Amino acid sequence: MNRRLIQLNTQYHAITTRLFLEERQAMPQEQRVLDQRNRLLARRNQVRDSQLVFLLQALAPLEQVDAPTTTADQRTNTHNDAMQRAHVRSLALNAMARATCLAEVFRHAEMQLDGLQESAAPCERILKLQRLMQCYRTLAATTVGSDK
Repeated sequence: MNRRLIQLNTQYHAITTRLFLEERQAMPQEQRVLDQRNRLLARRNQVRDSQLVFLLQALAPLEQVDAPTTTADQRTNTHNDAMQRAHVRSLALNAMARATCLAEVFRHAEMQLDGLQESAAPCERILKLQRLMQCYRTLAATTVGSDK
């Protein structure tokens, strides 16, 4: 869809430039190209937004996971705080184990990220997706590290 849009963008810009310079309205053939581009752009944005919403919702449980603390940070915390963090982390790991599709959603997000960025997805949503993906990477690394 993006490739077709790139092709139409070239025609769109040529037509709109010509219309501006000639100070006239589009002829029917030109208008069809303009309309086609607008329809494709709207459809692309709709698909992009639905993909992004799906990914954000599927990865949303990762927002509840705290970032791992360093050894120095752990020394400054009380024993109860450490136990509470361990409990929360354990709950998150159990939730990940139950949600077997999370790894698949993460891989899908990795494959879709560039396309979402290229299609001018809202920056705040892209940043949130990247943050959730980083949470997944961190949690996956912690899980692998705790298996040793």
